[in-house]
Amino acid sequence: RQPIAALTNAWLMSTAPARTPSPCKRPRVSSSPYFATPPHPSSEAPRVSSRGSEEEKEEAHNTTCAASPQKKKTTGAASKGSLPPLVHASVPPHTLLLGTQPSDNALRQQWYYATNQNAFWHIAGDALGFRRGFHVGTRTEAVDFVRPHLLHPDGPLLDYAAACERLTSRGYAVWDSVASSERDGSLDSSIRAATYADVPSFVEARPSIRRICFSTGAGSADRFRKQYAAWIRRRCRARRDDLLTESVFGPRCFDDDDATAKSQEEYIEHNTAPPRIELCVMLSVSPASNPRETWSSEKQRKHGFDDAFAARPAAIYPFKRRQWFEVCYADEPAVRAAPAFGTLASHYRDAGEVVEGSP
Repeated sequence: RQPIAALTNAWLMSTAPARTPSPCKRPRVSSSPYFATPPHPSSEAPRVSSRGSEEEKEEAHNTTCAASPQKKKTTGAASKGSLPPLVHASVPPHTLLLGTQPSDNALRQQWYYATNQNAFWHIAGDALGFRRGFHVGTRTEAVDFVRPHLLHPDGPLLDYAAACERLTSRGYAVWDSVASSERDGSLDSSIRAATYADVPSFVEARPSIRRICFSTGAGSADRFRKQYAAWIRRRCRARRDDLLTESVFGPRCFDDDDATAKSQEEYIEHNTAPPRIELCVMLSVSPASNPRETWSSEKQRKHGFDDAFAARPAAIYPFKRRQWFEVCYADEPAVRAAPAFGTLASHYRDAGEVVEGSP
């Protein structure tokens, strides 16, 4: 005879309803120009490597605004908050640059993306014609892996307030998706018991916003997708020509979309309903994120990669800047005048780039 417990379990399994997949299940992407998968299906894509100390790995983001708690269990980690959003007083924003949560450096300095090794302000400066003139500690200039690649070496050095003014006056708002959390250190992967900023209300209150760029990469975008799936399904669309974005926001994430529209402008032209917010997943500006295309040739081949970047690895800063210029800052005059990625020897690591701790 079978025990009663076994019979009960068998009955429960036979009567349990079939599990249906999530309407916004993250799709698998076979390849990406920014995070390409290995050529052999059986091998996993390697984890993004890190370099530098814990302080150098800190991501600086932004946030404020109360919202829904994800977990209420206390983890014992330090409780950390956020920064208020950056929005120009008179210029309506067209793009929201959305991070995850401010790093410890950012919270101490009360600066977005404060860590010296963070690429955010350098990329913004290259796009908008200035140089980052504010640094943590005694540093007075850009770090070594950024400085040789800056597009305006003789441009104005702006302090934090002036850089924020320049950025927001061009229609870019800055904020973070996590309002508070329990977190040891500064990495997004350490975030626990998160409370989220009310980003949907922020965007709906500013109908001029047509795009959200996730400045700290796919992990941050995926966290946002899970928290605001219903709003995303109703009000957003994914950028069509960027595989990194499509790897997080597949077609099943949305109720209705124009499959023929590859750009936000095309979508608006073909639809009479209120325009959907375009979602764009960026290469993370965090110094803790090194795209595999910037790894050494030896390391790339060890993990099964055999393409142009495995033969000639890209320099980290120009490679990240390339996607930001293509996706976020494409309409800026300085971006249109900038040399295309790959046209300069300095865009590649074999030109002599040396980064402490680089893979």
